[in-house]
Amino acid sequence: MKFQITLEGVEREFKKLFDLQKIDTKFQVETQVATMVDDLVAATPIDTGLARASWNVDKKGEVFNVKNDVDYIQYLNQGTSEQAPARFIETIALQYGRPLGTIVDVKE
Repeated sequence: MKFQITLEGVEREFKKLFDLQKIDTKFQVETQVATMVDDLVAATPIDTGLARASWNVDKKGEVFNVKNDVDYIQYLNQGTSEQAPARFIETIALQYGRPLGTIVDVKE
């Protein structure tokens, strides 16, 4: 006895599944970035609240750039406050994966 099965529309169904997977992955990444920023905010030493309030995310395509433009954030990250250990930014960022480049880039 010989059986033959013909499937129609399989490519279309696989494309739908692939598209749904991309949407799910994108949502997961965006959620992880938001959680990381929340962790950075919570770990940032507070005096006036400016450094905590200055965390923001720039997204270009699929690349997320988490920034804090306060001119003294580098000093807080070096451990000048007793409220957070030195390199708290790197410590938190590394909990969310391996970086593609520099974690902390100080711009003068």
